[in-house]
Amino acid sequence: MDSDMLKVVIFVGTLMVAGIATYASMTVISVVKKRLEGEPRFPGSELDGIRARLEATEALESRVAELEERLDFAERLLAEHREPERLPAGRTVDSQN
Repeated sequence: MDSDMLKVVIFVGTLMVAGIATYASMTVISVVKKRLEGEPRFPGSELDGIRARLEATEALESRVAELEERLDFAERLLAEHREPERLPAGRTVDSQN
């Protein structure tokens, strides 16, 4: 009985390996066929999505550059900050009337 069971296991294993090999070879043949026919790697909608993301990224880069310039300008203005003019000592605003 053990030898019969071993034969069944070998037979089923052989069928599984043959099925996997057939599926893998069909997949490889399909990919090679598409490449030889010149089919693009990305479908149109996926490529359009990538282009849209690239455009959005470029727009964000320009906005970041503009914000950097504005920040530099604000930092320069703050660095030039002067002390406000003060009244001479001993005088108050109410005593001027």
